[in-house]
Amino acid sequence: MEKIVIYGKEKLEGSIKVSGMKNSALPIIFACLLIPEDCIIDNVPRVSDVSNALKILNSMGAKAEFCGQHSVIINTKNAKESIKETSLICQMRASSYLMGAMLSRFGSVEIPMPGGCNFGVRPLDLHLKGFSGLGAICEENDEKIKIFSNKKLKCNKIILDKISVGATINIVLASVFIDGVTVISNCAMEPHVEDLISFLNKCGACINRYGNVIICKGVKRLYGTKYKIFPDMIEALTYITYVGICKGSIDISGVNTQHLSNEIKLFRGMGFKIFEGQSRLRVVAEVINGADVVTSPYPCFPTDLHPQFAALLCYANGGGSIKELVFPTRFAYVKELEKMGACIKRHGNTVYIRDADLKGAMLDATDLRAGAALVAAALGAEGKSEINNVNYIVRGYENIVEKIANIGGKIKLIKGD
Repeated sequence: MEKIVIYGKEKLEGSIKVSGMKNSALPIIFACLLIPEDCIIDNVPRVSDVSNALKILNSMGAKAEFCGQHSVIINTKNAKESIKETSLICQMRASSYLMGAMLSRFGSVEIPMPGGCNFGVRPLDLHLKGFSGLGAICEENDEKIKIFSNKKLKCNKIILDKISVGATINIVLASVFIDGVTVISNCAMEPHVEDLISFLNKCGACINRYGNVIICKGVKRLYGTKYKIFPDMIEALTYITYVGICKGSIDISGVNTQHLSNEIKLFRGMGFKIFEGQSRLRVVAEVINGADVVTSPYPCFPTDLHPQFAALLCYANGGGSIKELVFPTRFAYVKELEKMGACIKRHGNTVYIRDADLKGAMLDATDLRAGAALVAAALGAEGKSEINNVNYIVRGYENIVEKIANIGGKIKLIKGD
């Protein structure tokens, strides 16, 4: 198996270009099922989740492939309901977007239970409740999900019981062709939701968002287009935590600074010097102090930065705490940091962290962001660290080893047998 080997305590200096947002690319790729013409999507990251999404579409009879370093061309005119690559659905949470897309395109969908990172139960009840509100019949067990409608879906007012990015995206996908106006309240406002809406509207949809309310007026069809997805805000924030741990200064290009405004304010309060430019940031870290944060839906502190921020607090003066309100069991990384000598304690859905001298260790990535956190901790630790289960990390970070090596990190990827 592959592993990442890191020798810590190296200052980071140089430049990093942020890739396109994985969390935008995946719903947009599956949304192409609604469009029977060529779509060219630019700024697509070359990560394993994207490759698997393209394979799923190809197994349905579509044409979906990279046509450039970061561009894909997708045509789903000949796509069928049958999915041959069902095993890939079980490997990625974003395959759940097939539900809304296939329901909208074919009127029915039957897929295995979507998989993905293992950090607690992430039920699909909000998705299914939304589909039911549109007139669909939903059947679910431990192995598969079946959604269908005996007649045309109907517009409705859908109120989400709690904010959910996945449910918001799926209900939008299901609503595009429904006659009349569908209203989704208490919806997610994350940039990747906005990205999907912008893509669909460019294809001819009629979707507007007003705060946490989305209004979708049904259209008859969508048309092919060329579209560039947003840069990955979580990748940019992850690299900021890395330079905070290792000190030094880096230029981060290809970012949307508006998506990062609250986090930039937080980091500045911790002692980071961050200078904003046109689609770029210059980040300088010398003395970094701790902080207390609470994860919550956008625009608040993102749950996808929780583990990396925990690693940062291990090296920040005074430490700090993280209260997790989105995925309350997202703490598998804690045991791994303890192997390195971290002073970290969990009480319920909160971790309390004090700064400590971490040592290199043999580590196991348990999910995507936990893996990124272990890379962070290893970069600042004394000695050598080895991180296993690299497959989790490459699901969401394009060329992470190369990017870190280019700014001074002593890091390499060891190929397996």
